[in-house]
Amino acid sequence: LPAGEKLLIRAHGEPPGTYAQARTRGLRLIDCTCPVVLRLQKSIREAYKKGEVLIFGKIGHAEVLGLIGQVGGDATVVENLGQLKALVESGAFGISGHIEVFSQTTMNPEAYGELCRWLSDAAPDIAVHDTICRQVASRHEQLGGFARAHDVVIFVTGSTSSNGKVLSELCRRENPRTYNVAGVDDIDPMWFGPMDFVGVCGATSTPKWLLEQVEAHIKNLH
Repeated sequence: LPAGEKLLIRAHGEPPGTYAQARTRGLRLIDCTCPVVLRLQKSIREAYKKGEVLIFGKIGHAEVLGLIGQVGGDATVVENLGQLKALVESGAFGISGHIEVFSQTTMNPEAYGELCRWLSDAAPDIAVHDTICRQVASRHEQLGGFARAHDVVIFVTGSTSSNGKVLSELCRRENPRTYNVAGVDDIDPMWFGPMDFVGVCGATSTPKWLLEQVEAHIKNLH
């Protein structure tokens, strides 16, 4: 981008290097980083002064890249408890010193709790930070009941959405007849029976108009 152009920072946030490059190139920043993510970034910077930083999140996700960028990449990221156990067993991640534990804001609260409980038993000195977005956590609780209450669940989300993947898997555990779609073109009429009670839901970032479009399409199938 030439100097003077606008650069939008999306809700996932960016590492400090992105801001530095923008200033060097004379770009005008529009920072739309989620306030929850901004607080998490600050907490990680402060925690780094105290000990090892462990982040429960999706490796390579934009939010996670912004988080590890706060400490120059000097943090360990795991996507699940199995990965953490493997790192500890191999000696790649030490647990004898002080560990500061964080989660990407859109991860599964139950999985994060399981990881933290295991680490609490295995490590002598850890500090666990509750950094999952409240909106995401409450949706986890609500979606379980929603999935059980319907015969078929249509989950509307983009294929690259980390939050969408987590939430749709939650629905599928409660209701195997859960189908992911990006839009009406992905809907298969064979998924539905004449008496099925169908629920339509989506990821945190799924726009309401798209949910309504999918709902209308399903209603017109019969």
